[in-house]
Amino acid sequence: MTATRQSANPVTQRLRASSPKSVICQEEAAKVMAVEIVGTVHITSPVYVESVSGSRITDVDGKEYIDLTMGFGPHVLGHRPAAVEKALADQITRGWHWGIHNPLQHRLGEMLVEAAPCGEQVVFCNTGTEATMYAIRAARSFTGKSVVAVFDGSYHGVHDYALLEAERSSDRHSPVPRRRGAGIPSEILETVTMLPYNDEAAFDLIRANADRLAVVLVEPVQSSNPRTDVGPWLRRLGEVCREAGVLLMVDEVITGFRLAYGGGQEYFDVRADLATYGKALGGGMPIGAVAGRADVMSVFNAGNGRARPIFSGGTFSGNPLTMAAGIAALTQMRDTPDLYPRLNALGDRLAEGINRHARRHGMPVTMMNAGSMFHLRFAEGQIRSSRDITNRYVEAEHIFYQHLQERGVLVPGIHLAFVSATHTEADVDAVIEAATASLDSLRNDGMI
Repeated sequence: MTATRQSANPVTQRLRASSPKSVICQEEAAKVMAVEIVGTVHITSPVYVESVSGSRITDVDGKEYIDLTMGFGPHVLGHRPAAVEKALADQITRGWHWGIHNPLQHRLGEMLVEAAPCGEQVVFCNTGTEATMYAIRAARSFTGKSVVAVFDGSYHGVHDYALLEAERSSDRHSPVPRRRGAGIPSEILETVTMLPYNDEAAFDLIRANADRLAVVLVEPVQSSNPRTDVGPWLRRLGEVCREAGVLLMVDEVITGFRLAYGGGQEYFDVRADLATYGKALGGGMPIGAVAGRADVMSVFNAGNGRARPIFSGGTFSGNPLTMAAGIAALTQMRDTPDLYPRLNALGDRLAEGINRHARRHGMPVTMMNAGSMFHLRFAEGQIRSSRDITNRYVEAEHIFYQHLQERGVLVPGIHLAFVSATHTEADVDAVIEAATASLDSLRNDGMI
């Protein structure tokens, strides 16, 4: 859908008319910023945040929304949980960046090792992108092999080895990778193998490439395809990797501390060699981490006599503010027994409410969810992988989220949504009502 058609749409016009301060912010930002933060945050009708609390966002125009963004996933406990806010306030009186070690680092590290099923040692960094980049480098050093395998529909950050997608015309059982955007050397394609997600054909490809594969990267739940029926397939993937002598890296940047305290590995009972973390681990502050077997993690330590130590670094890695926030957040998650059952029940309630309405009216819409994370998909028939998602309803999808925004529910950018511990059943029911009314508006306009 073009920008011109979007701006001419009546709901777009109403949203912009009701948000003059946000529109001004957008216009001013466009003068100096090539892109604001990242493109996935883009909202057709701009929203600039003034304040947040619990499950709510208030924008600069004073409009309040039920927020399903939750910082793109970190806020399992909601916006501004009291324990995290206090930890940050206490720490900031002591300083917020030193560059030298602080005693909070090993405390958060111990908590991550305790939570991560594969965790024996930990390395901190600043983003999920850094974490997956380091994990790949560690796997290559440890195994002496150079090729990595990723799955069709996966997302592992924005470094070159992660920014690949499948050629849509390639065999879905043997996908061919292509670069996602410009600026990525073509040589990258020689060091990456793409596998079909949720497909046993992946196992034969791993066996066939075992002599050159260092590591297989997998999201326990793909953010583009959230589902909970993949447990048996994930466990078999782990078995095949072990039999083939290939490391398995589970990317828990989104699922870690969200599906369960032990993340997707605990939820699906998966054995991995390495795992990467971000988002919820930092209590809302920037963080990334690699956790894994001690022998694999030893490649990070250049002083241990290994023949192939790797280089890692980062001025803000282990930042005391992030460490303090992470300790406070993980402590509350760990010590709240009903947190994850309640989150998952809220997620199921939201998905079923929307799906029931879509089924009743024959709409080509499915709210996919894995516990408290969601992705509403406009598609006909069964969705097994991201290959089943087409662009047929892309215009309807854009307008749907504008209708939702007008009804006081915010889901920007990539349309991956989350609920938190501060969302109530009343919030979820309000989201269901807004979503079903928005779908009805699309149907009445002949868009679905």
